[in-house]
Amino acid sequence: MKIRMTRPGRLGSTIRELARRKPDEAEDYLDSHHEAWEELAVGDPHDAADILEALDEEGAADLLQELPADEAGDVLDEMHPEAAADVLQEFSPQGAAALVSEMETDQAVDLIGALDAEDRTAIINALDPQTASEVERLLIYAADTAGGMMTTDIAALPLGMSSGEAIEVLRQLHDELGSNLRYLYVIDDERRLLGVVPFRKLVFAKPGTGLDDLMDTDIVSVRTDTDREDVAEEIQRYNLIAIPVVDAHGVLVGMVKVSEAIEAILAEISEDITAMVGAGVEETVFTPVSLSVRRRLPWILFNLMVGIFLAAIISRFEPTLTTYAVLAAYMPTVALLAGNSGAQSLAVIIRSMAVGDLPRGRAMRAIRREVAVGFIDGTVMAFTAALVAALTVTAFQMGAETISPAEIGIIVFVAVWISFLVAGLVGSGIPVVLRRLGQDPALASNIFLTMITDIVGFTSFLVTATILLG
Repeated sequence: MKIRMTRPGRLGSTIRELARRKPDEAEDYLDSHHEAWEELAVGDPHDAADILEALDEEGAADLLQELPADEAGDVLDEMHPEAAADVLQEFSPQGAAALVSEMETDQAVDLIGALDAEDRTAIINALDPQTASEVERLLIYAADTAGGMMTTDIAALPLGMSSGEAIEVLRQLHDELGSNLRYLYVIDDERRLLGVVPFRKLVFAKPGTGLDDLMDTDIVSVRTDTDREDVAEEIQRYNLIAIPVVDAHGVLVGMVKVSEAIEAILAEISEDITAMVGAGVEETVFTPVSLSVRRRLPWILFNLMVGIFLAAIISRFEPTLTTYAVLAAYMPTVALLAGNSGAQSLAVIIRSMAVGDLPRGRAMRAIRREVAVGFIDGTVMAFTAALVAALTVTAFQMGAETISPAEIGIIVFVAVWISFLVAGLVGSGIPVVLRRLGQDPALASNIFLTMITDIVGFTSFLVTATILLG
C-alpha cells in the first residue's frame, strides 16, 4: 500500500484511520517504513498510541520494540492502561520494565495496576529499586482517589532559596520533570507544604527575590484519599493547571494534573453509564469475558425475576384480557412511554451529580422539577396517546367483546398520565436515594427504573380497564 509522505500530524491521522479500518495493512506499512513510524512516535505519540490500540497485541509489541525505550515509553503514556497492559504481556519482564521506567510515574502505575498479579510482580521485580519502590508506594492508593491520580514527579524546593537559585535547580531538573514544571512547591525540612509559586511568576521575579516573598500561602490542596470527583471539582473551581496532594500530616507527596482530572470526569461518567444498566463500573472492552459475565449475570437474573413478577400481576387480570383481547395491543405502549420519560429524568440527575451540579441540599428541588416535567409531558402524551388509541382501536379489535373509542381513550389516558408522574418521581429519586445510602447513584438505576415503570404502567392500565369495563 502507498501512503503519501507528509508531516507527522497528517501522516498520523492517515495511518490511524487506516489502522481502525484495516489494521493488517497499517501494520505492514509501518513495519516496512521504520523511519516514518519513529518520526510519528516522536512527533505524535497520541496518534501512535491510537494506532497501536487498533492493532493486535503482537503487532503492537513488534512496533514498540522498533523504538528506543524513551520513545516507546512516551507512546505507552498515551495508551489506555488496559490496552498497554495487553501489549506489555508480549514482552519479557525485563523488556517491559525497561519501557515502564521511561513512562511518567502516574501513567506507569495505572498500567502496572491493570496487569494481573503474576505479571505485575514480575515487572516490578525487574525495575530498578528506586522506580520499583515508587511504583509500589503509589499502588496502595485507590485508582479513584487523588493518591491514585497523582504524579510524584514534582518541583519541590525548600524555603530560603532565592528565585535565581530556584530557577537554576529547575533547569537541572527539566529533563526529569518535563511538562510537570507547572508550579514550584515550597516545603519545609519535613516536606510539609508551605506555599505555591506559579512557574511564570518565578521566571519573571526580580533576581534575589526569596521564595517566601513569591509564594502564595493560601494553598488549595487535596488529601491522598480525596475522591477523584472532588479533585476535579477543586481544579475546575479554582482554574488550576495542577493541584498539590498532601498526606494527613500536610506532607507534600505529589500533584494531580488537569489532564488527569479531565480523564477522571470522563471515567466517572462512563462508569455511571455502565452502572445504570448493571454492567461493572470498571468494565471496558479489555475486561476478561469471565469477569464481565460474573458482573452482568446477577442483574440479568434480577430482570428475569422482575419479568416473572410482572407475569404474575398480568395473570390476575386474565378475565379482563380474555374478554377484551385488544387491551394487550396497547399495554406495551404505556410502559414504553413511561420508561423513556423516566430514563430522561434519570440521565439528567446522574449527569448533574457527576459534574457536581447537584449538591445534597438541592436534591428535593431537582426531584420536584422532574415531577413537574413529568406532569406536563404526561398530560400532553396522555391526550396524544388516548387520541391515537381511540382512532385505531377499531382496527385492532379482537375477541367477543369490543371496546369503544372513548373507553380505550380513557384507559390509555389514565395509565399514561399516572405512569409519567411516577416515572419523573422514580427517575429522579432513585439516584438521590442511592446517594443518601452511600451507594453509587448510578448503581443499576436503569434496571430499577424499568422495573417500577413497567409495574406501574401495566397495573394502572389493567386496573383502569377492569374498573371501566367491569
